[in-house]
Amino acid sequence: MAKMSPEVQDLFKKVSDVVFTTASASGQPNSCVVGMKAVINDQTVYLSDQFFNKTLANIKENQKVAVLFWEGHDAFQLHGTVRYVTEGAEFEEQAAWVRAAFQKIGLPFQPKGGCFIDVESVYSSAPGPNAGAQLS
Repeated sequence: MAKMSPEVQDLFKKVSDVVFTTASASGQPNSCVVGMKAVINDQTVYLSDQFFNKTLANIKENQKVAVLFWEGHDAFQLHGTVRYVTEGAEFEEQAAWVRAAFQKIGLPFQPKGGCFIDVESVYSSAPGPNAGAQLS
């Protein structure tokens, strides 16, 4: 697994949404926007599932995923393997803050599950000569 630098982790935490990309077994891509997210450690991020349909179908067929996020001229892409969870202490710990966040803003949504993504590589997606460069 690759380690996310503090700069990558800080931007992931700071941005309001990330783009989560999956692909079916046949290679059909799908991207969605995810706002409920967390850095678990320097090698793992978490994305909460409230609305995944095509995304979940793809995850069941193909666990290789990408996550893109940016602000201004800072931009990164994570590639990794996803593990989808719907129960257990690990899921409940994440689901608790997701429920609280939705309650705080007055929305009735509940997490159906969640994606723990083991980061295997980190890329720069910032414009310029290093665009697309692998960072770790």
